[in-house]
Amino acid sequence: MSRGRSGPSGRRGAAATERHRVLELEGELTIHTAADRRGALLAMVDAGGDLDLDLSAVTELDSAGLQLLLLARREAARGGARLTLAAMSQAVADVLAIAHLDNRLAGTHDVAEVAR
Repeated sequence: MSRGRSGPSGRRGAAATERHRVLELEGELTIHTAADRRGALLAMVDAGGDLDLDLSAVTELDSAGLQLLLLARREAARGGARLTLAAMSQAVADVLAIAHLDNRLAGTHDVAEVAR
């Protein structure tokens, strides 16, 4: 399992286990970055299997970022997989709560446990 450093896309890295893949995102997930991140996120979804998103280092989330998360979740479900927000920053938690999506999108496990 390896975790990469952040690049211009805000993608910190991906870790894989036999049961789960974990994708870490950091920085803004907003109208200014969502289009750039869309391809990489959907490529991970298209690779198949369950995917846990670690959003603990996301500093800002707006409606464009939220739409991207919902799109990725929908596409994962279409492929028979599960996309879970396994860890999130307070900024992400606040937006999900305002949108009444916190119970629907939040995961029930800790990314540290998944990555072991």
